This record gives sequence, structure tokens and C-alpha cells, in this order.
Amino acid sequence: MKNKLIYPLLLGAVLISVFLNLFRFNQVPPCLNADEVAFGYNAYSIAQTGKDEFGNFLPLRFESFKDFKLPVFVYFSVPFVKLLGLNELSTRLPNVVVSIFFIPLVYLILKKLFNNFNISVVGTYLIALTPWTYILSRHAHEGVIGALLMLLALYFLLDLSKGFSIKTMLLTNLFIILAANSYHSYRMFIFFWVFWQIVLLGFYKTKVKFNRIFFWIILFFTILIPLSIDAGSSLNRVGNLLFTQNPGIHLRLQEYLIEHGSTLIHNIYTQGIVDISNRYISQISPEFFLIWGDKNWRFGYQYLGLITLVEYVFIFIGVYYLFREHQFHRFLLLSLLLISPIPNALTWQDASLIRVYFMIFPLLFITSYGLINFLCDIKNYRIRLLTVFGLISMYGFFLLYHWDVYLFHYPKRIEVIRAWQCGYKELGQYVKNNYNKFDKFVITDRHGQPYIYLLYYLQYDPAKYQKQAIMTIPDSYGFGQVKSFDKFNFQFSYDNKSKKTAYIGYPEEFTDLKLDQSKIKKIQIRSEEIFWIYENP
Repeated sequence: MKNKLIYPLLLGAVLISVFLNLFRFNQVPPCLNADEVAFGYNAYSIAQTGKDEFGNFLPLRFESFKDFKLPVFVYFSVPFVKLLGLNELSTRLPNVVVSIFFIPLVYLILKKLFNNFNISVVGTYLIALTPWTYILSRHAHEGVIGALLMLLALYFLLDLSKGFSIKTMLLTNLFIILAANSYHSYRMFIFFWVFWQIVLLGFYKTKVKFNRIFFWIILFFTILIPLSIDAGSSLNRVGNLLFTQNPGIHLRLQEYLIEHGSTLIHNIYTQGIVDISNRYISQISPEFFLIWGDKNWRFGYQYLGLITLVEYVFIFIGVYYLFREHQFHRFLLLSLLLISPIPNALTWQDASLIRVYFMIFPLLFITSYGLINFLCDIKNYRIRLLTVFGLISMYGFFLLYHWDVYLFHYPKRIEVIRAWQCGYKELGQYVKNNYNKFDKFVITDRHGQPYIYLLYYLQYDPAKYQKQAIMTIPDSYGFGQVKSFDKFNFQFSYDNKSKKTAYIGYPEEFTDLKLDQSKIKKIQIRSEEIFWIYENP
């Protein structure tokens, strides 16, 4: 009977995923941010020329804004851009497809973990319904495909627990390497995966069906390949995110030493331990899970909970049952959950959804295990039925509330509109309509990377741009800038003598300029004036 139910149940979960990915797809998030546009244009450049925007042939690192993006998401996006052209749909659709594949894969992993139909179905639906999944999958972010590759690595690792075959081990480590080359945070997991393969070999004495020398060779290359790809690239942007690069920690340390000069207590190491611990705890706090999530307005907003109160409570109940039932994979699951907050804990930034995106999977795996075991412990049928009804009601209430915030309120907030760098699409259309009218466009670079938006929305010929592309050295945040190309200059400065020039900046940049205000054109998103345009014919 259960075998007959699984296909319609999985189809239902897939349809939910499709709906939650595509409902109001062109409105939430409200705009494409600079990273999305960079992914899209570089995929377009690869599709057209085989080179990235700077003319590097099939690179293993994409220079982009001098942040040297990892390659997997760009190459995965190429067929979509080739088929659909360069537009918002082709840029964001790859992650929609990836997140739909989460559904059957999560079910298969849960079956391997617990060998229980009910736990597998409940866990699959929790993943299909949670806003956590879609806050990233509805836009072009490399963390989503990285999560899929991590799940595939986990799937084959679970196979290894039954016996090491050369095929299974190669597949496990292939997906580990691909995940590590999809998003920086997943590089932290390389040693986790290697450690667990060694544990399976040694502690659990899992049978190895091939010469053990190959076991160590495979693990060696699993570590070596990601490191060798990094060897030829600058890691300036990643390095700038480390907690030691935060001026605040050094100022605080200096203040403490003035007040109490003990270097034994007050030094970079003790302060680092405190900072890392606090950020780690903030990633697993009720505030992060239930109330706010990521405080970067691109990825979170107040009362936009990542999971519901019901799911949060059953995390702890699930941990209890994992140990009470001596579940075979309990240490694997818990270690996977506990290592997930570490990548962001090592930075100086607040709790981050993007760096802990994968955490939702072990978290809801444990939640579903706790929920089903808890209900099975209720022997009275009527009480169990009432409990199920109560839990579904509470879960449904909080879930609908979170989705309402995300879909109908979040995209209308001014701070969200600014965080998503709205206005560049309209700016691109203005430039396209007036390209032949002006000899020069002077455009502000105060926020974001305006050059990449013009390349994207003008669908600028990659081969033509590659001959002009010059990026400045990285700034204090690890980003470079393009100062000019074609007719575009990205250093805003008004010169009344420069004729046939359009000046495009933020309203405050025009404050001290003596211009006829009635001649200023405005790009406005909702009630917010984003860009002012003054034309000097």
C-alpha cells in the first residue's frame, strides 16, 4: 500500500515546490542583484565565446568583481542562457530546477537514514514547504546548487556505510569536490566528508571491496583538487570576511587593554574565541530560526521566520529520540548539523542564511524523526489524533504567516528595494533607448557594480567587451571596480562643458549642483526615487 502511495505523495511535494518557486516569480525578490547579473552575464559570455567577461578561457574561477566566484553555478547556467537568451528567467531558473530536485533526493536520503516511510514523507514535505528552501532558490545564488551536490555526497556516503565499492566512493568524492567548487562555505565540509569516510573504514570496520591504497589516493585528491584550483586565484574577498579583518574586534581589544592591560585575557585569540562562539550561537538561536533569519535584507526580514515554532521544538525532541533509539546514523546527522554554522561563525558578519543554507536539511531530518517517534509514543488513538490536528494547525498558522510576510510584504519595503539594487533594469532601458543620442553616460558607482548591469541589460557583445575590460585592484571589502567602457564612465562628476552627456546618479549627488530641477528625469521604484538623470545636450 505504501509503495503505491509514494509516487502521488512525491508528485504532490514536487508540485508544491514548483508553485512556491514560481508564484510571484517576477516580483519576489523584486530585482536582480549585482551577483545574479554577474552570474548571468558570465554564463552568456561563456555561451557566446567560451570565455568569461575578462577573456579568460573556460576559467575555474570567475574574476567577476575580484571576488573570484567559484565555477559550478556559472557553467550550470550556460544551457539555460543558451536556450532562453540572457534575461531574468534564464538567470534564476537554474536554481528553481535544482530546488525541485531536492524533493526526490531528500526522500531517498531519509529512506537510507531511517528506513521509515512516514519519516521520509514528513521530512520531504517539511523541506518542500519551508521558506528557508526558497529564499535562496528564487534567485541566482550558488549556495543552492552547492546544497544539491552536498545532498548527493551524503546519499552516496550512506551507501558507503554498507560497503566501500570503487564506484560509490568515486561518486561520493566527486560530489564533494563539485560542492566545494560551487560555494565557499562548502569547502569547510571537505574535511568533514573525509573524516566520516575514515570513520566508516576504521571505527565501523565497513568492508572495502578494493585495494585500500585507492581509498587513501581518492581522499588525497578530494582535498588536493579544490586547493589546487585556489592556487592561481586571489582569495582577497574571502580573506576580508574573516573575523580578524573586522576593525571592530581590534578597536574593542585596544579599549579592553587600556582599561585592563592583561594580554593574557585580552588578545586576538581570546577575543576571537568569544566572537566566534557568539556568532555560532546566534546561528542556532530562536531569533535566527523563528523571528528574523538573515539580517541582510536580501535574505531576511523581521518576522520572516525560516522555520516554524513546531519544527524548532521538534529539533530537540528529535535529538532525544536519536539517542534513545540508538539510531545508527545519529552521530553523522548531529555532526552535519553542528558543523553547518561554522563557516559564518568564522566571519565578522551577522547570522547568515546563505552560509548556513545547507543546515536546513539535517535540521529537518532530525525534526521529522522526532515528530514521528513522538506520535508513535502516544498509544491512545484519540489523543494521537488530537495531537496531530493541533500540531498541523500550529504549523499551518506559522507557515502561512511567514509566507505572507515574504510574498506580499517583504518586496514592498523600501529598504528591501534598495538592498536588491532596484532601478538598474529601468536604467538599462533608458540607456538602450538613448544610446545614440549621447556621446557619454556618466553613472554613479556609489552602490553596487553599475557596469555589469549595463552589460546584462544591453546584452553587450561579450567579445567586444573582453577587449575593453579593466578591473581596478580590490578595495577594503575585496571588490574591484570597472571605471569605464564604451560610452560609459562610472566616476560621477558633473562638467557643464561636456556636451551630449547624460549624468546618472543618486538624488543626493545632485544636491549641490546648480541645475534646472525641472529638467531632471527620475527612475522611481514604488515611492522611492532611485536615480536622477540630467541630460546635457
